[in-house]
Amino acid sequence: MYIEVEKIQKAKEIMHKVASGINPLSGEQILNDGLLKDAEMVRCFCFVSDVLDNIAKGNYKNRSNALGFVITPEQKKEIVLPEGRIGVSGFSKCVNLCINQVESKRLTGVELNKKLKKLGILAEESTDVGKTRTITNEKSVQFGFEMVKKKFNGVEYDMVLINDLGKKYLLENLEIIMAVEL
Repeated sequence: MYIEVEKIQKAKEIMHKVASGINPLSGEQILNDGLLKDAEMVRCFCFVSDVLDNIAKGNYKNRSNALGFVITPEQKKEIVLPEGRIGVSGFSKCVNLCINQVESKRLTGVELNKKLKKLGILAEESTDVGKTRTITNEKSVQFGFEMVKKKFNGVEYDMVLINDLGKKYLLENLEIIMAVEL
């Protein structure tokens, strides 16, 4: 594939400036822009800048070639989790905003659930229609996982949520959990 390195470098510089709150046209500080006050948007601009930089340097690897989940201590420090209880998929989305997806496989709620089940922190049960669902067990509470009743379109269901204790546990042990063989 032919890569126009100069155009990629220019795009990378523009994304980096925007992420830093600088107008790429004038070089002046961008003031009072709600878009750039949103941490998720800033991380997105930084991520795109990093991807473009890696492409220009010839370091781009297809994500499917990534060996596994990789997160650095610096990336872990960047993870911002919402207040209150969240689901495993919500946790995974927050982590994926901070990892280098050129070097690491994305974290999915499904994979994280499987590994937590393997560790005995969560469990699984069969439903009356022959499907399986993730549930809590007697160990779940001590790790910060709770089962909560939710309602969507008039249908009630149980959802596993992570409280503050669970968020702390996952963040401190993420590499160990993701290294569990299934």
